[in-house]
Amino acid sequence: MSGVLEGTAVIVTGAAHGLGRAYALAAAEAGAGVIVGDLRAEGVHETVDLISTAGGTAVGVVGDVVQPETAQSFVDTCLATFGRLDGLVNNAGVIFPGSSLDLSARDVRLLVDVNVTGSILCGVAAARAMRDAGTPGSIVNVSSGALQGLDDLALYGATKGATASLTYGWALEWERYGIRCNAIAPLAHTAMSDQMNIPDEHKGPDPALIAPALLHLLSARSAPLTGQILRFDGKRLGLVTPSHLTIVTERPTWSPEDVAEALAGVLAPGVAPVGLMNSPRPQWVVSD
Repeated sequence: MSGVLEGTAVIVTGAAHGLGRAYALAAAEAGAGVIVGDLRAEGVHETVDLISTAGGTAVGVVGDVVQPETAQSFVDTCLATFGRLDGLVNNAGVIFPGSSLDLSARDVRLLVDVNVTGSILCGVAAARAMRDAGTPGSIVNVSSGALQGLDDLALYGATKGATASLTYGWALEWERYGIRCNAIAPLAHTAMSDQMNIPDEHKGPDPALIAPALLHLLSARSAPLTGQILRFDGKRLGLVTPSHLTIVTERPTWSPEDVAEALAGVLAPGVAPVGLMNSPRPQWVVSD
């Protein structure tokens, strides 16, 4: 990787394995000092060792992102070690595939706590430090194609939809401080993707191949890009756009029959198919 992050310091959560480890390794190779955060101590130490062996600089912080003190510990350790904080990769997440009818209340709470609350706590702690230091920075949330709907992943997809909404809102809220907030919706073959109800050919490549998009979003080169979600599978790069009102019709008063008539008539072109696998084919632009 090129030294696009030379002299910076970034935090990567969920960095004990999979995509998080790939992001941490790539950030270090690109010149950043890296805080490797995760709940699993053994995996944290392994990632730090891999970075150190490759000549990079990393410090591990073991903690659960659902605890506010963990998010603050990531930030405090980064500032104490590197004297600065330039980026956060909000990668920590869990998944419980299966019908929503079969998930326990504990599973639901854990999905929301880790994927949504954990991202909020870490994002706010990092952005507060950037604001207080008066320096620009980059928050990169990790979303998923599941936000568009996947069979047996409705609740996981809902948490990633929340991540997308956070990205849009934080981009507006923190732009005044020079803080960019974007997201990446990666498609890579990891232990998590093996749990998903998707064909093997759609599970994606090695996580390391996703890193270039992540590095760009972390780097100053991405400015002024903010509030965007990149979909990337190592070969195909695209933008996931937020839902907007596309067709509007107006009446002075409405009846249920009027609503039915509008949906079958003037609004019909705006009724989109449901699900990631059923989404309209994007416009393909072939690059060298």
